[in-house]
Amino acid sequence: MTENLSYIEKLELQIDEFVKVINDMLDNSSISHKRINRDPSYIVIGVHPFSWSKKDEKNQIKAKNLYEKFNSNFELLRVQANPTLLKKIQKSDKWIENIIDQNKAPGSIQSAKSNLLSNVNVYKEFLSFFKVENKSVFIIPDTNSIIQFPEPKSYRIITESKNFNFIILPTVLSELDKLKLTHRSDDFRKKVNSVIKRLKGFRKQGNILDGVTVDKSILVKMIATEPNFDRTLNWLDSNNNDDRIIANALELQVSYPGDKVILITSDINLQNKAELANLTVFDTDDLE
Repeated sequence: MTENLSYIEKLELQIDEFVKVINDMLDNSSISHKRINRDPSYIVIGVHPFSWSKKDEKNQIKAKNLYEKFNSNFELLRVQANPTLLKKIQKSDKWIENIIDQNKAPGSIQSAKSNLLSNVNVYKEFLSFFKVENKSVFIIPDTNSIIQFPEPKSYRIITESKNFNFIILPTVLSELDKLKLTHRSDDFRKKVNSVIKRLKGFRKQGNILDGVTVDKSILVKMIATEPNFDRTLNWLDSNNNDDRIIANALELQVSYPGDKVILITSDINLQNKAELANLTVFDTDDLE
């Protein structure tokens, strides 16, 4: 199940998915050798000797969609590659895009499959650098979740370990401040105020930006900085609070790609967006 996978493991799974479809596409395609004029009086320059005589457009579209989904998440990590490895990744990316688009044909279907394996291994080699033996867990509640379950220990059932990081995002704090003033229900405003007081209590226990320990084993942290939308998924909207939560959570996940970042929300739209961003989701309703 993908819920038990780290960000890196999800990317590896996505590689296997698009590779399978590309191989199916190749199996349903064929390559022919171009006829080239052999008259010695002609000099043929730059003519590629092979062409696609049959293409599998159905699997081509499927492979393209799977690869684009993978690449949009993978490229967030590529900035951490050293120059030599980055060149190898860029070369592999260009080759894979060409084979999916079935533009320049290789010498044979078998050579295409062999080269596909070599090129995706460049990706897997890079991803292996981020793997950790003992995964840390970062739990991020959305606004409604923290109102409903303000105690960090309420989230212990999500992870097998008693030790985890409980992360409070700036968008969540902003939404809490707004709700305490504008919500139409007086009882709800009082509940929100109670949650805010509890969060302020964490600040009194130490440096909340570095993290303070509660219930002996839970590290509570607040993130002060807003997400950088110049370095995140291009479909996220900086004016949308749900997208801001996704972007902040994704920044944390990219900083710790071998660990597990779990977003807690009962909002189905936010759940869908989080899954598209390769984040793990846990439904708030399952805490009850």
